[in-house]
Amino acid sequence: MKRLSIQRKHSRRLGKKGYWAGYKRGREQGNKLGQASFGKVFEGVSIIIPSCNQLHQLRACIHRIEEYTSHPHEIIVVDYGSTDGTRIYLLRKSIAVRYALLKKDVHITGSLNQGLMMAKGTTIAILDPQAMVTPGWLDRLLECLYSDPQMGVVGPVTNGPFGEQQIEVPYINKNEACSFARTYNISNPAAWRETESLNGFCLLLRREALKKTGYWDEGCHSGQEAAADWLLRARLLGMRIAIAGDAFIHYTGSDRDTTHRFLQTTGKSGPLEESSQNRSFFVQKWGDTDKLFNHRESNEADSDGQGASIRERHASAASFYPIGALVQGPSGAIFRLERGKRRFLHSMRAAGDAYVAPVRISQLDLLALPAISKPEATVSGDAEVPAAVPAEEPLPVLAALVPENIPVLHTPAGRMQWIKTLYAEGRQLYQIGSGWKRPFLTSYAAMSWRAADYQIRLLSPEDLSVLVQEQPIIAPPVLHRHL
Repeated sequence: MKRLSIQRKHSRRLGKKGYWAGYKRGREQGNKLGQASFGKVFEGVSIIIPSCNQLHQLRACIHRIEEYTSHPHEIIVVDYGSTDGTRIYLLRKSIAVRYALLKKDVHITGSLNQGLMMAKGTTIAILDPQAMVTPGWLDRLLECLYSDPQMGVVGPVTNGPFGEQQIEVPYINKNEACSFARTYNISNPAAWRETESLNGFCLLLRREALKKTGYWDEGCHSGQEAAADWLLRARLLGMRIAIAGDAFIHYTGSDRDTTHRFLQTTGKSGPLEESSQNRSFFVQKWGDTDKLFNHRESNEADSDGQGASIRERHASAASFYPIGALVQGPSGAIFRLERGKRRFLHSMRAAGDAYVAPVRISQLDLLALPAISKPEATVSGDAEVPAAVPAEEPLPVLAALVPENIPVLHTPAGRMQWIKTLYAEGRQLYQIGSGWKRPFLTSYAAMSWRAADYQIRLLSPEDLSVLVQEQPIIAPPVLHRHL
């Protein structure tokens, strides 16, 4: 008996050693395969599902995707703090589903950005867990999306309370939705219609649209307003947005659930309060969007057929950032923005007395701008210390009309207060260059680019009017993660 007991202990010891040896080998092999596949994409669709404490809906959503999606695809679930067993479910589905498990303090928009970073498909679908896909859903959306090179994003019609996308359905029981969809989801380009916005419960977009438009703004207080913000940037770049009227997806949530689940943040305030807060942020960031697009259309009309050159100049959202601004990527590297390009700043040498803190932007925004290989400037080695700009590298020049009462603009605090007053009175701050001017869209945009850290010139109406107005300067998305 004693010998048998010793043999069992020895066997368990060997078993543990074998397990950890296998675990180590598997992890090393996984790391190598992951590094080898980094940056590679496949001809298919990445379906991203952000989820928090929605196990029942998530399980049903994935089941429907597996049942009704024949097109090559991958499923990516990003969980942000579930406590209802979602994480155990994802571990068991790890062969069929890629997933990320985030902390509970991550916003839904942050979880979605994580999924966008993980996506490897040439096309990307964003899906709410309460969306129940139906037979032919993806084929119809893909047909609409790739019907025109200018088409950037499309969405389906639904029974859910989503404005233009809502249609009347003849059934009451959700189990009848698939039977309805089999007769409804038939190719019909005549049912496609262009729109200015879509609800975020289901979006299908090209990978190129993501690369040009960037990540979603985590400063927004809800997923739907973050979707509206992202779609607005897509429109600025000239992308078309459409509703595929021949693609139906059932939405399982009621009006209350819709507000509570997809639109609400992880904060403690109620849905109405969150909606009010976020609308305030959206207006603060964008101002009057009708005025923005009317001005854009008039500029294109004045270009005498040079629409192609305008689209080329607006190749990405980063082309709406200020020229000469210092920016910092997720790796800590610092760049100087030039017209349609970026210049890497490096080497350690004295750089005078001018110091400007870089603005954090995403890797997508950086990669959208071609790099200039020749280094010409210096930065501090510590990411927390502002970057130093030598005298030969001119800082952005900011200007505004001379007000009736000349303000005191000697300090950043004084300039900050004056910029807020400027926009409150309906006026604007500009960046000016050789024969051109670019307005900061809102005071929020000006503050996002640390405009108060720069000297401001006060120009007469005549001097300002002779400058040709180019595209406005918009605020970069707020990012809380390593993106």
